[in-house]
Amino acid sequence: MKEARANKARGVIYVILASLCYGITPILSNTALKGGLPGDFLSRFFASPPSFLLLSEQNAMPNESVVGFSMSIACVISLLNCLIGRRSLRVTGRQALELALWGGGGFAATMLLISYAYLSIPAGMTIVLNFTYPLIVALISALFFKEKLSPLGVFALVPALIGIALISGLAGSGGSGVLGEDPALGIPLALLSGLAYAVYFLAGRHASYRMLDTSVSNVYITASAAAICFTVALCTGRFRLPPTWFLWFVLISSGIIGLVFGLRLLLAGIRLLGSVTASALNTLEPVFASMTSMLVFGELMTPLKAAGAVLVLIGALLSILAMRRRSA
Repeated sequence: MKEARANKARGVIYVILASLCYGITPILSNTALKGGLPGDFLSRFFASPPSFLLLSEQNAMPNESVVGFSMSIACVISLLNCLIGRRSLRVTGRQALELALWGGGGFAATMLLISYAYLSIPAGMTIVLNFTYPLIVALISALFFKEKLSPLGVFALVPALIGIALISGLAGSGGSGVLGEDPALGIPLALLSGLAYAVYFLAGRHASYRMLDTSVSNVYITASAAAICFTVALCTGRFRLPPTWFLWFVLISSGIIGLVFGLRLLLAGIRLLGSVTASALNTLEPVFASMTSMLVFGELMTPLKAAGAVLVLIGALLSILAMRRRSA
């Protein structure tokens, strides 16, 4: 009994730490997109902040390049993990095709849409709206996979839709100072990222590669996502190497924090708590993302914005609990 409680406590700690890791990575991506960190944030640590750390349009990287390099670094880390663990990378032709199309395509679309939204609305709000994906998963499952939508799953739509309406209403009432430079563009992009991630999530559940080891599938998914992003970048003239060693450090740190620490902690938490409980706890990710966004980039949080965000997360949490009941 005591051991079971200790395992649950460890699982909770692991998932919270994973959420913290995932909550930090948006700030790192934003730093690369904006070419550095705000002077107000750096002045807390330096009397005269070094120029290579300061936000600079000259050093700003295009979205496609940021996501492409992030995915490349994640691919290398996943590949090393497989080699160290002596895991076979062999897959069938069908698995390779579906990994590239649904895995890589879905993940690339998710990350690109999120990065586009970052430039229009705060990073924390982007992650909150991306967390509509459990609701979208439930709706797609009901429409296309004939899975029954439970009463709790239907009810979960209510707070989420009210939350989205509050956030959108704030955007429509001149709330651009709170919701970023262009909320009319950023909010739909963030919601579309939730749709893209829902497709990626469902592919992982139904596609032929669903039984592969996570590290093995990650190699192919991140490699495909990187190839897609770099292809788009080259075709649109938006390919750019990180111009400073600091931005290389930022992108490498993002891969290590997200994939090495975040993913491992989340998987450890899932083993101890179960996937549904761990997913429910992982809704702390946008909370941490909002906190770090406010700390680093000075993003604002008003009562109306906070209420909308909380309602969206309540909807996501209820949807996850509905999945648990259905699978019980």
